[in-house]
Amino acid sequence: MKWLRKKILFIFSLLGFVFQEQSFAETVVVAEPTPPSVITIPKLSSTSSAVDTQSQSTSTSTAVQTASTKEQNDEDEDGENSLEAQTVISVEEEKDKVPEPTAVDMRVVLAQKEKLEVILKEYESLADKTGKAPQWTCINHSFRIKDQDPVLVTAKKQLHLLGFFAASKKAVDLKFTSFFSKKLEAAVKEFQRRHFLEPDGVIGRKTCIALNMTPDERIRKIKLNLERWKELEKSLQGKYVLVNVPTYKLYAMEDLKIDLTQPVIVGMKSRETPIFTCNMNSVVLNPAWGVPVTIFIKDKLSKVLKDPEYLSKSGFTVTDHDGEIVTDSSVDWKHVSLHHFPYTVRQMPGENNALGAIKFNLDNKEAIYLHGTPQKNLFHRIARSFSSGCVRLEAPQKLATWALKGTKYDNPEKLEEKISTGDTSAILLKHPIPVYFTYITVWVERKGEVMFSDDPYDLDKQDYARFNL
Repeated sequence: MKWLRKKILFIFSLLGFVFQEQSFAETVVVAEPTPPSVITIPKLSSTSSAVDTQSQSTSTSTAVQTASTKEQNDEDEDGENSLEAQTVISVEEEKDKVPEPTAVDMRVVLAQKEKLEVILKEYESLADKTGKAPQWTCINHSFRIKDQDPVLVTAKKQLHLLGFFAASKKAVDLKFTSFFSKKLEAAVKEFQRRHFLEPDGVIGRKTCIALNMTPDERIRKIKLNLERWKELEKSLQGKYVLVNVPTYKLYAMEDLKIDLTQPVIVGMKSRETPIFTCNMNSVVLNPAWGVPVTIFIKDKLSKVLKDPEYLSKSGFTVTDHDGEIVTDSSVDWKHVSLHHFPYTVRQMPGENNALGAIKFNLDNKEAIYLHGTPQKNLFHRIARSFSSGCVRLEAPQKLATWALKGTKYDNPEKLEEKISTGDTSAILLKHPIPVYFTYITVWVERKGEVMFSDDPYDLDKQDYARFNL
């Protein structure tokens, strides 16, 4: 142990020399590496043989570039089409790498394919034992607590079959009465949550459709997603971000280990978030939002016509084709259209900015990216398809510190300190991080709960044909 302590002290003494602060101009922020304070020896778990616990850090130095302008054309209500003056920080890797300590807590390993294979066997066994599954006609009517109707007997049988409504020793429960009890309401709420329906405990048309999904149909859906995982898993290596659109979740991954997960908001059906792969190349702090014309006409124009001061009150500026700022009242908003819009509308950084405090630039022709949002209340909804294509994050600061691991910005306090200046700056990633937008409609959660999505973009139908299922 003495030689280990000496070795650690020697490493720290080297770090003290390598990571000395340098002086730069006041307008430049340098992404300096943060030296480790503790070396933790990873402990291996006998249940985690699929995970490689060996990690290697990226120590960094910085090369500062001058501020530049960048134009992005985004067809998203949270999109950007602006000339953005910003400090650009390039994070470069040092030649002499210092191993970064890694505290390995054995969090859940993302092994969806293996979990789905187990679930598949369970549903196949259920289908063999069940025979013809109970069903009823879904009508535009809802059933709630204290209601009484014969169809509730079938609903109880369906919930019982799937393990949501347990039969007790009371004879009334064993017979599955037609009365909507508190026990049924609780079962319905849990069933709704596991099918991305708002858990209001009311059996309406959407809940009925989900209840009518037979074990055989669930088996087919599981098989479809197993095929999707087989295609996807070959690419999932190293450090990457996985956004699963149908379950409204983002995962920051290191091989098969989840470092971070958080809820997201994805594109509505009429403005879908595309399913594709790209690279994250920079993190922008205090981004401005240049409103695309299509989004302005679809989403903002009606608000401007109702309230002439809407734009100025919300932090927007309007410039004409010469780049001159004009007042809201000087524009004849009744005569603008998709084909006639000689203005640029831009929302400045601030607490009301549609992009929040952080944006993650992704290299793609669709101009899709990840960003924060001031509309935090939307994350209370279980189905979150509200955007126009880009993906909104509940906790962008957490993803930023993860993406900037190895720099001083992986410290939440340092990151918040930089954001609080109000200056727009882009931190360039030395190593781009792959981002996979996926469409997995059956997902197994940490506690083994199976989540069935309702196929928000109707892509299951396409892939059933593609995989001949």
